[in-house]
Amino acid sequence: MAELRAYCHIDRMQPQFASLFASSCRGFLSVEGMASLFVEVLPGVEINRLADISLKVTNAKPGEMIVERRYGMMEIHSFEREEILHAGQMILEELGLKEEDRIAPSILSASIINKIDPYQAVIINRNSKGMLILGGDDVYLLEVTPAAYSSIAANEAEKHCDVRLVDIRFFGAAGRIYLAGSESEVQAAAQKIAETLKELKGQKQ
Repeated sequence: MAELRAYCHIDRMQPQFASLFASSCRGFLSVEGMASLFVEVLPGVEINRLADISLKVTNAKPGEMIVERRYGMMEIHSFEREEILHAGQMILEELGLKEEDRIAPSILSASIINKIDPYQAVIINRNSKGMLILGGDDVYLLEVTPAAYSSIAANEAEKHCDVRLVDIRFFGAAGRIYLAGSESEVQAAAQKIAETLKELKGQKQ
């Protein structure tokens, strides 16, 4: 039986988040306004079976499916939120689990760089696919496990704060977020991310 590591709905993809995800996903592209579901399981190969179930019972489209050495992650999206909720319920029923049986998010690291040096900004920008960091920006950095929870954290930060999403990693040993903006907005985003992750109830690792 697969272990449900991460399970989270995004009710409405924000413009930057949807574009950043679409820039690197290998499946159907996402756009602003779509609902989304991220699922991560162990062992990784089990994600294939869960993707098959969710796609056969709904009209949701797969944006990504990644099978790593240990973990498997999938994302599906649709303009119809009910389609995503139904797909998620089918996955949970197949696993014989409830949403609360997922692993709760654990923040490994969270920090803010005040007024980042322009040279460091350039180095980070060269490895990102999102918005640019400018010299003098405040930059928020997050590392969270399971990795897929970085998705809802980044989307909620953009929804409630005037920040730029620089980079997001949704899979692997840990998820990562880089975002930039003014001091006040970055601090507000950091608080919103912490609140969002705390609200995702689940089992301790």
